[in-house]
Amino acid sequence: MRSSRPRPWRTLRGRLALGALAGLIAAGAIFAVVASNLVRSETERTTRSEFDRQTRELAKLISDQATSDLKENRECRISSPQNLEAVIGEGARMYAVGLPLCTGSADPRGGIPATTSANVNYGKIARDGIQRLDFVNDAGTPTVATAAPLTIAEATTGALILTRPRAAVSSAWSEVVPRLLVAALAGFVPALLLTLLLTSRFTRPLRAMQTATQRVAEGDLTASVDPPTTVEMNQLATSFNGMVRDLRDREVASRLFLMKITHDLRTPLTAIRGHAAALSDGVVPEEAIPTSLAAIESEASRLEEMVADLLDLARLDARRFRLDMAEVDPVEHLEQAFTAHSAEAAQREITYSSQIGTLPPITTDPSRLRQIVGNLIDNALRWTSTGGEVTVIAASAPHGGIRVQVCDSGPGVPQLEREVVFEPFRSSETPDGRTGSGLGLAICRQLARAMGGDVRVDDGPSGGARFTLTLPRGQRLRGAGGAPISPPAPSIH
Repeated sequence: MRSSRPRPWRTLRGRLALGALAGLIAAGAIFAVVASNLVRSETERTTRSEFDRQTRELAKLISDQATSDLKENRECRISSPQNLEAVIGEGARMYAVGLPLCTGSADPRGGIPATTSANVNYGKIARDGIQRLDFVNDAGTPTVATAAPLTIAEATTGALILTRPRAAVSSAWSEVVPRLLVAALAGFVPALLLTLLLTSRFTRPLRAMQTATQRVAEGDLTASVDPPTTVEMNQLATSFNGMVRDLRDREVASRLFLMKITHDLRTPLTAIRGHAAALSDGVVPEEAIPTSLAAIESEASRLEEMVADLLDLARLDARRFRLDMAEVDPVEHLEQAFTAHSAEAAQREITYSSQIGTLPPITTDPSRLRQIVGNLIDNALRWTSTGGEVTVIAASAPHGGIRVQVCDSGPGVPQLEREVVFEPFRSSETPDGRTGSGLGLAICRQLARAMGGDVRVDDGPSGGARFTLTLPRGQRLRGAGGAPISPPAPSIH
């Protein structure tokens, strides 16, 4: 089935581009509004200043003409220029206050409102040169008006008022706004193209990681991604490569574990089947029947222990277990764990000793305590050659609790492998050529940490290894990963 191409807004690249586009549009809109208001305000200010200047110059021109008329005894002194609109602009009108206009110069639509002419302040216009008297005419049209002094024969005898519709004064901004929009559009297009280019570049590592993830999902554990230049993506790529590397290592370890556990399970099963077949066929002498039955029971016990270890590890990893915590005397349980291996040590002629003194009571799971110490002793015996030494030492810990040390005279654990030995499925060949399943030490550490303690390894006093178990006096129950365990739950014993 052919997969449909995802819609742009459902991809990270599309959403980044759309987000950037929305940001550009919003920024452009805000810029247009603010810039338009600024341009309009500045245009009105400039136009109005020009209008005030024209009023002053026209008043001075008329004042000079009236002074000349006065000197030559001409009657008409103040007249409106015939080309007023051509000079000042469309809709321009001129009025005189204090002195009448010449005949034929009166505004055909009537004069300015009386309140406006009454508000003329001759002192202000003499001091400032102008006075603004904006008003609304009888037709309801907002009008700008500027008064300038009429000075005849060096005396201010009136005021000239020049008016014009406000729309005419502020109309110049509409010519600037289209240019402003064109400029904004000219900047918006390359900004959008740059956004798309950068978005594609930023999401390229994610697309590479998506491809690598798909390869891993299909089972290819050789996939990796090249670290990008950005810090965050570099960290993500490093974590991804580390995860794939861990998966690859786990797959190799799991494959080796399956090979080992298959061999370990097949050996007792072969022995059981051989003895059972011999008993069934009647080829075993009557006096040897108890020996065959004992061998079958021994091999079945080995199988049971292997399966129990596997179940323990699985439940520890899944945190589906609980500990039966109680206040106990650790000496009794340590001695039981020690005694359980004395026969094996004697059979292999290993010097097997214990130094278990008086210990304080602790709150722990006694069966798990025996299991951990028993596994450590079993591990020490397997790595100790015939004639060697294994010693169990128990003492009080400095801050309460107990510390149990299992020392052997074996080859020891190299410094670089002292954490590796606690990983599941990690095992090496012992001096006598045996290899285990690699579960014992892993279970020991996880159980110890679940009970609030830990298991460590270092060099022993006899040159071999020394595994140290520490348990606190009392500890709130915790899971293998440190999470609290809530009772009750089925025990695993």
